[in-house]
Amino acid sequence: MVTREQSPVAHAIFVGVLGMLTAIAPLSIDMYLPAMPDLADAFSVSAAHVQYSLSLFFVGLALGQLTYGPIADRYGRLPVLYFGICLYLAASLVCALAVSMPVLLAARLAAGFGAAAAPVMARAIVRDRFEGAQAASVMSFVVMVMATAPLVAPLVGGVVLAVASWRGIFALLCVYAAMCLIALRLLLRESHPPARRVRDRSLFAQYVGYLALVRRGPIALFLVCGSLMFGALFSYVAGSSFVYIEQFGIPQSQFGFYFGANVLAMLMGTFANGRLVMHFGYRRLLGVAVCNTLVCSLVLLVASVTGLGGFWGVAVPLFFLLSTVGVAGANTVAGLLDQAPDAAGAASALFGVCQFTAGAFASWCVGVLGGNALAMAIVMTIAAGGSVAAFIALLMRVPTPGAAAGERPGPA
Repeated sequence: MVTREQSPVAHAIFVGVLGMLTAIAPLSIDMYLPAMPDLADAFSVSAAHVQYSLSLFFVGLALGQLTYGPIADRYGRLPVLYFGICLYLAASLVCALAVSMPVLLAARLAAGFGAAAAPVMARAIVRDRFEGAQAASVMSFVVMVMATAPLVAPLVGGVVLAVASWRGIFALLCVYAAMCLIALRLLLRESHPPARRVRDRSLFAQYVGYLALVRRGPIALFLVCGSLMFGALFSYVAGSSFVYIEQFGIPQSQFGFYFGANVLAMLMGTFANGRLVMHFGYRRLLGVAVCNTLVCSLVLLVASVTGLGGFWGVAVPLFFLLSTVGVAGANTVAGLLDQAPDAAGAASALFGVCQFTAGAFASWCVGVLGGNALAMAIVMTIAAGGSVAAFIALLMRVPTPGAAAGERPGPA
């Protein structure tokens, strides 16, 4: 059983299992990106229809984020994890065997709902086991493990496509889910005992609490700002395979390298944010991030309309745009939790819901607009412009860092 006092080996296993669980969602998103053009050909549908599978996965993630927290507070962490991962495994198996696009879309929605249990419960387990700086340290290592998924997933997807069809990718995700269940059974124990479970409020009352949180101070503006930045990110995720492979002729086997370069840009930006936020505060860095995203999206829009620079005219502004998307996300969370220190769990869940809802809508818009670089640039520009507007509203609503009584930089 994992306890607060752990040997280094036990601690590494604990972090590894939680990282393995939280990697389910990014693996499910990024591994099948190289296969999206193949899916369109297999079912004789447009790029937009294939991108709906991504949108519906985000919808499932959003609904799951909202649903699982209160249930786990009442019934424990492990039952929710077992349910979610089993649902994900079954839905991924249906994806692998799908004979029509509607079946695949329904299965992706169910897979997203199941996958949402993993990150929600991983955060809850860390909060159960650790406190304060120790909890932050453990969560940082969990995120580092999880962050490898977007780097390797497109590469793995490309390798699978070289030896099998797109069905092989979903079969591999089934195997991964089964491995998670085995690790869960052997290496984790319940961290939320009956004595600590919520019994004095109904599940309905807990869900109503989300609405009360939105009305508190500038929380809604932080939610809008962060969610729109997430929408910009997932407009890239939704359109990248069609832009790189179909529009610019990048081989499927090389797609993962270009996708991974942009993931590295995000990681570098987030790492730099962790160092700079202690000196400049989260609000200043959030302002820099949203403004950079708007400028880069406008450059991308011009390049997409005029064809200026060809492939590199699209790839370079995307690299610099994505380098600050992670910065915006980290500092939005810091500001959000700063406004709700007594309801951090609910605020985190609410932010997850808004993020994935924005991601679902943005990826749907990219598909509707054609799934090309121009569609991606239009959605990114609108999302970035909205983020800048929300940030300006925050500056008007909340005192600036110099006037605020001790703004906390917050975690990066």
